[in-house]
Amino acid sequence: MSIYLLFLKLPKKINIPVGKLGQFSFPAGQYVYVGRAKRNLKNRLERHQRKNKTLHWHIDYLLQYTKLEKIVTYVGNDECGLARHLSCQPEITIPVRKFGSSDCSCESHLFHLNGSHSSLDLLPGYTVFFNS
Repeated sequence: MSIYLLFLKLPKKINIPVGKLGQFSFPAGQYVYVGRAKRNLKNRLERHQRKNKTLHWHIDYLLQYTKLEKIVTYVGNDECGLARHLSCQPEITIPVRKFGSSDCSCESHLFHLNGSHSSLDLLPGYTVFFNS
């Protein structure tokens, strides 16, 4: 099992329907999403990179409007631990509660940055999968 971070840029504020979660207003800027691939990490990440796909996960709805700038991966399965690590950083806010975390007790797996991706304190041990 592997976990990953998607680094996204939303060019302008937009209202987006996010499946059963509802309609939300997303401010322009930088976002980080924490995800997990139980089986085939490469297939999951390639799916996230495609624009034309069936909307299944919460992140699929947001990816239609964002630029995917970077993907980093970690070996392991502590998706929630990585989400908690990110949520404690001062430049992070949570734009939508339970986004990507409907199957766990995390507040969210999507984070809005009040700065750039480079200001994030990432846990060591990651591999860059994609960098635009």
